[in-house]
Amino acid sequence: MPPTKTEVPMDEKLREFLPQFETFFEAIGFKQRQGRVWGMLVLAGRPLSLAEIAEQLGISIGSASEALTELREWGAITSEFSPTHRCQLHSPVSDTLSIVATVLRRREQVAIERFKESARAALSMVQRGDARDPRVETLQSIVTTSDIAQGAIQFFVTTANGTSMDADTRLSRLMRRMMGMGAKLSNEAMKLIRKGGERE
Repeated sequence: MPPTKTEVPMDEKLREFLPQFETFFEAIGFKQRQGRVWGMLVLAGRPLSLAEIAEQLGISIGSASEALTELREWGAITSEFSPTHRCQLHSPVSDTLSIVATVLRRREQVAIERFKESARAALSMVQRGDARDPRVETLQSIVTTSDIAQGAIQFFVTTANGTSMDADTRLSRLMRRMMGMGAKLSNEAMKLIRKGGERE
């Protein structure tokens, strides 16, 4: 049977952080509901059933189910049947780097490629006229910038998909590369870099 209603899956103080998950998910193009469900799974500290999620968030079973399906498609959660509870229990993936890589590969990379090809086609048309046309420089810049963005995404995805390394090591390597490019990192990130270096 599913966990009983008397089992509160999350401390009320932690619940106050849920709106931040909603805001962030909406800012990067997802639905607020997806952010709230994912935040619930992250902060609960244990796998949750569909019924628990719906009850704790005050949403319908249908809405909770839809959000879980979407999160699963993006690789943000895992779902496993529990013989004890006789239902599916849902958990957030611990390797969030893989989530970002999936989003970049399936959404941003596609959008950049389409924009680049559109700019390239427009550039080809403009170049047939006056070579000094001011549009040439801007369109060429779009193509070049898109190439750079695609290269950065590909590097990120390749790093995230490193099967021979654990998540912390992959993330530490990515951050060392960012430092080499002049990025300033937090103390927490620096600790992870050192931790990842010890594992390599």
